[in-house]
Amino acid sequence: MKTLALLSAAFALSAVSAAFAVEGPMPTTDQMGVIMLYATNATQQCFNSAQTGADLKFGLDHCNTAVIDPMTSYRAQTFVNRGIIRYDLGDGSGALSDFNIALNDNPTLGDAYLNRALVLIGEKRPSDALAAVNQGIALGATNLQIAYYSRGEIEDDAGQYGAAYQDYKQALAIKPDYAPAQRQLARFKVLPTQ
Repeated sequence: MKTLALLSAAFALSAVSAAFAVEGPMPTTDQMGVIMLYATNATQQCFNSAQTGADLKFGLDHCNTAVIDPMTSYRAQTFVNRGIIRYDLGDGSGALSDFNIALNDNPTLGDAYLNRALVLIGEKRPSDALAAVNQGIALGATNLQIAYYSRGEIEDDAGQYGAAYQDYKQALAIKPDYAPAQRQLARFKVLPTQ
């Protein structure tokens, strides 16, 4: 079976070499005489930039390519990744637009709701953010500790300290080393009821 895979690859390289010979000068080869071809997966590059926060403009270019490609798999997730990058670049309205497009494509995507909530918190829209974070929790967003922590922040800002305390505790129950929840819980002093 390995031999067939190698033959297929060699055949593909021969076909590419023939195409270059017809169109113009042959591309350079390595010392073994093999032509090296590289392709970039725009969806993967978009994801990498969203996840690492590095090369944001490079990632945004790849996201823009991926979302217009009719063959793109994981379309809704790609819009979420582009929204993250846009937000990191300071484009909150563009990020919200991307999260809304993702939710139109896949209304069960809890991460899109959670990311939408985080943007809305930054825009000082707590009631909209609370609705979005609750939906993200209900749909099982990937990082539920962030969801509970974010809901705790909204409740904390609204003076709902008991609810905020419970949500910070839930975030820590999900991820015991989650430092933001640890810091918030350190602010509280729980007194026994008499």
